[in-house]
Amino acid sequence: MAKAAQIPAPLKKGDCIGVFAPSSYVEKSDIEASAAALEKRGFRALIHPQTYLRYNQSAGLVQDKLEAFYSLLNNSDVKAIWAAGGGNRALHFIDHIDFKRCESAEKPLIGFSDVTVVLNALYAHCGLAGYHAPVFRQLHTSQNLDTTLAALTGDLSAASLDLKDAKFLNKGVATGPLIGGNLSLFQYLPQTLPNNFWNGGILFLEDCNEELSHIDRMLLHLKRLGVFNDVKGIVLGEFTGLKDSARPYGFTLGDIFKDSFEELNIPIVAGGSFGHAQKNSPLIVGATYTLDSTKLKLRPQNRK
Repeated sequence: MAKAAQIPAPLKKGDCIGVFAPSSYVEKSDIEASAAALEKRGFRALIHPQTYLRYNQSAGLVQDKLEAFYSLLNNSDVKAIWAAGGGNRALHFIDHIDFKRCESAEKPLIGFSDVTVVLNALYAHCGLAGYHAPVFRQLHTSQNLDTTLAALTGDLSAASLDLKDAKFLNKGVATGPLIGGNLSLFQYLPQTLPNNFWNGGILFLEDCNEELSHIDRMLLHLKRLGVFNDVKGIVLGEFTGLKDSARPYGFTLGDIFKDSFEELNIPIVAGGSFGHAQKNSPLIVGATYTLDSTKLKLRPQNRK
């Protein structure tokens, strides 16, 4: 069981945020427009040249990504690192990170989707917290930019979820480190990352464009691994664009959730405002959160 991470020190206007691409390649026009949006709000953006590399679908080779990541870690002017985009290949990237080099940097990583694996790896290996939030290429069109910047600059209410419109499948109160992200990626992590990092945590999950049958399999895999029995609470976000393209599966998403979680005696809520659609509220991976069905909130605990 990993210990909860400290919430990162707040950023300030004028701080420099570094950008690199740990996953698939991104379009330069999106990065430039997002950098302008960030700078308009008083921050500086340092775009590492690796951000624009292309090798098949990947943003360069693993070594290119490592060199960019370490360069931003070692740059004392850079106060946070924003992943340029998601996609694929971050699972390959984390196999080569020297996590001892990350421990003293204490720079939060920001991103989601494929970046799920890096956020959870930094927490599992180093006890470092990071932000599950829009990737950098989205910032010029994201409705969550200002909320994410509010969270980064110390407003913990901006890193909370209001669950008034969500549905509690099980009621209760739970407190623990927040872990999770994209289901398609997270399913690999309990057998990939160390320290039983999920044990005693609050698990949050979202996904998009998957077959209903695949969602069923992935949740069953986590259930069989014992992950659901080990966590203290579960928060389900947006599951958008789901498909049922072969023989009709017949099981709805609600049916799948019921089969996956019905034996659990922990608070479980569906309909959180995070995921691949328009609502992607920032959450701090590794920080201590409380999930409360009475107050209808998922909220981080205050800094010590």
